[in-house]
Amino acid sequence: MPQNAASLLAKHYAIAHGRVIESAEQTDDSQFATSMGTRVHSVAWQVWHIARWDDRFAAITIDKTPELTDRFGSHGEIWASESLAKQWGLPIGQMGQRDTGTGMDDESADALRLPGKVVVLDYARRVFAQLQGVLNAMPNTRLFAVMRDDPDGDTYADNIAIYLDHVQRHLGMIEALRGLQGTAGTATN
Repeated sequence: MPQNAASLLAKHYAIAHGRVIESAEQTDDSQFATSMGTRVHSVAWQVWHIARWDDRFAAITIDKTPELTDRFGSHGEIWASESLAKQWGLPIGQMGQRDTGTGMDDESADALRLPGKVVVLDYARRVFAQLQGVLNAMPNTRLFAVMRDDPDGDTYADNIAIYLDHVQRHLGMIEALRGLQGTAGTATN
């Protein structure tokens, strides 16, 4: 594929997602759900949180981009369409902003009991694949247009960079948690 701004952003998002999955896969099952205190949430929480926001971002981007709605349809978030909070026995409406973990108080976030690593990573992989498809299909001509109804007047490129930054920040947390648990992370390779 010829390189343009949209493909470059999609490529770097794929790299970040790959590192999240790789680092989480290399985390022992027993350490996956272990927090390092109420302010340092588990690897499981970090992966879930990244996936929740990327799930929302994919759905919003499809909904606000006619070319993408035509291609992908308007199915909404995987999280909602599969009722994952209910399936996983999570406290619906009590997991922060839009049930993504953002804005949860530390004690509630630390007490959140996510399913096992295989289940959390399955959700993350499916979300990451969906978002990657959206990013790969993003018309390069839209990148510097303001996303419809964006509350901050941000362009598509702004939003992609903001969400990519979010992934990278939480990947750093995963790497730090792995280091605190005595294992090397992907960033050290």
